Amino acid sequence: MFCIIAYLFLLFHIIYGIFKRRKEKRKYNKAFDKYYEEMKAISLDSNTLSEGEIADRLEYDTKKRPKPNELRIITQLLTEIKSVHEDEINELNYQTIQTVFQITRFLERELQFGSKRSKIQALKLIQSINGYASEAVLVRFLYHRELELRNSARYTYMWLSQGDPFRFFDEDIGMKLRQWDMMELHAILEHRKKVGYNTPTFIKWVNTSAEENVKIFFINEIRLYNETESAPILAKQLNVRSVEIRGEAIKTLGKLKYKEVEPKLIEMYNVQPEEVKRQIISAIADLKTDKALGFLYNAYDEADNWGTKRVILKALYEYSAMGRKTFDQLERKADSHTAILFAHTKHPLINQLN
Repeated sequence: MFCIIAYLFLLFHIIYGIFKRRKEKRKYNKAFDKYYEEMKAISLDSNTLSEGEIADRLEYDTKKRPKPNELRIITQLLTEIKSVHEDEINELNYQTIQTVFQITRFLERELQFGSKRSKIQALKLIQSINGYASEAVLVRFLYHRELELRNSARYTYMWLSQGDPFRFFDEDIGMKLRQWDMMELHAILEHRKKVGYNTPTFIKWVNTSAEENVKIFFINEIRLYNETESAPILAKQLNVRSVEIRGEAIKTLGKLKYKEVEPKLIEMYNVQPEEVKRQIISAIADLKTDKALGFLYNAYDEADNWGTKRVILKALYEYSAMGRKTFDQLERKADSHTAILFAHTKHPLINQLN
């Protein structure tokens, strides 16, 4: 008897789920047909439109109080428009559409009264549609005991705030970042740069963070944002135990063209693991001081790893006119086994395939 009841309950649950999804799909299709094309046209219109003009074009009564389910669909449509046409959007019109539908009010109510899942979705939506919620609403979640909610709130705060949005890395040196967190944080930094907000100096978190992957993340950001003023302090990371941190620091110092570090790189080369040796060679190639030809020649001569030899040859080939002559000199001395390395270096197609 119990099995029959359980089976009927499960069957009812499945049927109800199917019915609910179909109902939601019908509502979505109805809103899509009614609003999507006009919302897209308004978002892409180069002319700045008023709130009244947009409401008229959407045939939307701004005096009525929109239902939460309707607004969830509207935010979905806004997200779809943004994801497909991000570089073409007239941001003023796009934001005014949100004003017409009272999206900020909806998002703040979701944060205040919604379920945990609704709160997290609202926080992610703010970034997806470049929406807004006041700091007074966000602040209660910045130190929430639930990790996912806390991180989502912090990332949204970093997205919106013009005050001290990255203070969490100062307050919590043990703050961890998953791969997804790093991607999200980089997107936030790109957004802030795009809208003209200040970009923080990353070197302080390289020095203070207790987490290796957080240090590496910020070293990468130093390179991507070309923070040349951080190079002297970053050079101290060449003495750390971590091979990964050391390698990323070397790579970044090369890209920053910090020529003062070259003697140190040459000095430490022989005692490094193979991967770090390659990073040193690539960094010296980026520095192009014209003072390292002898080092590169000897490094090739002494290398017994083919991957390292190939990196050295590439560095010589692209280094300078004298580097090319040194490359040619080594090629003339090459035996049948190493000749392929020179072919790989000189032939662009082979390099692309490898």
